[in-house]
Amino acid sequence: MQPPPKPLLILYSHGRQPPLDPPPDLKYDLRSIPNPPKALRDVSDGRSKRLREHLLSEEKFVARLEQVEADVRKGVAEKVEGLGEGEGEGRRRSHDGETESGGIDVVVEEGSGEEEGAGDTGDVEEEESRSIVFRVGCNCALGHHRSVAFVTELAARPWPKDWEVQVVHRDLEKKRTGGSRSKQKSAWKGKRREHVMSVADEWHT
Repeated sequence: MQPPPKPLLILYSHGRQPPLDPPPDLKYDLRSIPNPPKALRDVSDGRSKRLREHLLSEEKFVARLEQVEADVRKGVAEKVEGLGEGEGEGRRRSHDGETESGGIDVVVEEGSGEEEGAGDTGDVEEEESRSIVFRVGCNCALGHHRSVAFVTELAARPWPKDWEVQVVHRDLEKKRTGGSRSKQKSAWKGKRREHVMSVADEWHT
């Protein structure tokens, strides 16, 4: 008789774009949670204890943590139950970032945002032991502060001892790039500069 499968819970923090691939079992948009002060964001990311303590003082942040924990427990239980009944629906195998020991494994990804370890083959026994993989995606605007702090706190919740928890910060090392708002400001400044120069030329003539 084979031992019961050990669930692997993978928690992703990421920016709004591009979407996670493969798609997560659960996904949450955290942009409605107030951002920490700019002075704090400028000197730290979501792994900072000080920044996380600030967010933990936000009622909306704590309520979302409790909601997501309950959703994850329910989702994993349904997968385990479905596997026990021999149902293949919703069953997904993966070897992403597997570790031999329990606890929390944290991965900060670099480059294109593809999962480290994707495509590993492994042996049959290892596949069977990883037959339950549950992915949770948590995004904020850029994947540097709110989502990173949220996933860090979520990983520290009192999960069952037979679960393995892995944290992946997909976009933490990506540099900030000018978004649509900054482009609009640049365009507006350019038009204003052209207008001022045009008025000055007319005045001189």
